[in-house]
Amino acid sequence: MSNETMNNEQIPKWLWRLAWWSFVILILVIAAMVMAVALGAGDPKPMGSLTWEDRLDSRARWQTFGDELFFGSGGLVINLKQKSDYGGAVTTVEAATQFTLEAAAAQSNGEMGAFYGIIFNYRDSDHYSAVMINGNGYVEVFEKGGKVLMPQQEWPNILLGNESNRVRLDAMNGEGLIRINDEELMRLPITGGEAGIVARASAANQRVRFSWVKVWSR
Repeated sequence: MSNETMNNEQIPKWLWRLAWWSFVILILVIAAMVMAVALGAGDPKPMGSLTWEDRLDSRARWQTFGDELFFGSGGLVINLKQKSDYGGAVTTVEAATQFTLEAAAAQSNGEMGAFYGIIFNYRDSDHYSAVMINGNGYVEVFEKGGKVLMPQQEWPNILLGNESNRVRLDAMNGEGLIRINDEELMRLPITGGEAGIVARASAANQRVRFSWVKVWSR
């Protein structure tokens, strides 16, 4: 009789069953965790309940700046003809001590590198704070007409190319937390004013499309 046969006979059947069922339970737990993550169970929750969602098929809610902005069934298209051209739209966020603003966008045409994102603390088209990213994987945070809060740099959580990215602001009692695709970027002050979306050209003849904007508040 081989040593292997003797060793197997010496192990009680109940111990074999326990090991087998422990393995099965472990596989089921891992599968449940993977499914929960896929369904968004681990996503950071917005501030409060959904106040409104705009698919940007109408300009009724928005005050715009820039030359070529087109609202339609596919969202808001911003055509940027010359390098450094800006375009965007802002709206009043309901008075609340806590709110979340999130927008989804992607570059849809032209040499890759156009910047897009969200603006807040907006007083006019020359005075606001902005978080902007591009399809080359770069981010920057600044106050237009003011200081640079985060110099332009690469960021690992940005989807590249023409993939759609989400930029989000969670505001609470005068402080804002910026997220890109749910991952934390930085905190900065919220001083009031309007909020919205913005795009900037890095080269001539670029196009950015915003597909939706959502606001939660409490």
